Amino acid sequence: MIGKVKATIGRCGMLKDGERVLAALSGGADSTALLLCLKDLGYDVFAVHVNHNLRGEEGLRDQRFCEELCKSKGIELYIENVDVKAYCAENRCSIELGARKLRYAALEKHACGCKIATAHTLSDSLETAIFNLTRGCGVKGLASIPPTRGNIIRPLINCTRGEVEEYLRCKGQNFVTDSTNLEPDCSRNIIRLSVIPELKKINPGLEKSFGASVEALREEDALIEAEAQKLLEKFDGKAYDFTGVSDGAALSRAVSKIISACGAEPSYERITSVKELVFSGGRINIRKGVYLRSEEGRLSIEYDSEPENLNVSVTLRENADLGAKKLIVTKISPFDISCFNKDELRFIVDESRLASVFTARHCVGSEKIRLPGRGFGSTVKKLLAGLTRQERRSRIVIADSEGAVFVEGIGVSERVCCGSDTVSALKIEIAT
Repeated sequence: MIGKVKATIGRCGMLKDGERVLAALSGGADSTALLLCLKDLGYDVFAVHVNHNLRGEEGLRDQRFCEELCKSKGIELYIENVDVKAYCAENRCSIELGARKLRYAALEKHACGCKIATAHTLSDSLETAIFNLTRGCGVKGLASIPPTRGNIIRPLINCTRGEVEEYLRCKGQNFVTDSTNLEPDCSRNIIRLSVIPELKKINPGLEKSFGASVEALREEDALIEAEAQKLLEKFDGKAYDFTGVSDGAALSRAVSKIISACGAEPSYERITSVKELVFSGGRINIRKGVYLRSEEGRLSIEYDSEPENLNVSVTLRENADLGAKKLIVTKISPFDISCFNKDELRFIVDESRLASVFTARHCVGSEKIRLPGRGFGSTVKKLLAGLTRQERRSRIVIADSEGAVFVEGIGVSERVCCGSDTVSALKIEIAT
């Protein structure tokens, strides 16, 4: 298995030799194997374990296992405790979605610019593809879990669960088992425990066959994605120009992304309706208060009305509700500026440079902000000149008595940005 992991890392350009990398460690077979494999391959690996506080004593058992494992192997470990139930109640989302969001937020908190390795395997990819197929999907859904996504890497993505367990057996390494994975009470467990065993009666080499197929699907998906991005680049600040574009997979992917940007689920029915709109012209309601209009192949987003006036006091040190949006603040401490690229630093502030209270409001346009490295100030209206008035008014501006310190989609002010002397920093995000 270790040879297969090494080949995957090299082929997908996941890591450089000896690079520092964060391993997401649950204590299960897959994540335990991932941690040990990365260490065996000579990477500077450290780990984060997230206790979701959903399984009581069993969750504490998993945490203790991770602590003992990392101590015995001399691996640096961070523990994060999150309250999934409270988060889901507040944000009206499922336990699975809430746990995933909190888990990845915790991982990002400790990554500090390093890659984050998760323990998804070929077996997980097969389960996901079958799940996507039951709901209806295209090439992207069948291609399942990608080997990389941003700073997320999946070194075990070409290894089966059987290979993982054999690797641990040979090393004499035990692991913990999440009892909730053994009950056929959710879609993924039904697929894992009932569907796949039946399919293996038809083809015992099911995972190997799927592995060959998914490689081809990922190549096709990458081509479609590239063509879709070319179409989306034909945006002049007001509309997407699809003039002369023929119907096909690239247009479907581009339309799917536009629908998602509107805050709607890109279902097959919605994608089909919007593509018909592109060719025939007209206007359709994509979700409450948001419309898509097409005139002669030019597709634009329109809003039913301007957003309600917003005036909320925030500290920029904790999350806050901003009407239809949310302020998400992630602390980065200790902070090392060399771990972040220029684009990432646009949305990170030096905690020591913050005043006590700020005001979050919808953009008026006359606010001024001096961005890092510009040497001069600009009005927010000028920075958002490519947007319609409704789109500009929907953007969040956070300011104090001296002016704007953050503009959604643009970045932070020079007076609060990070430098080489920054000790503790905060990443600022606006979520819908």
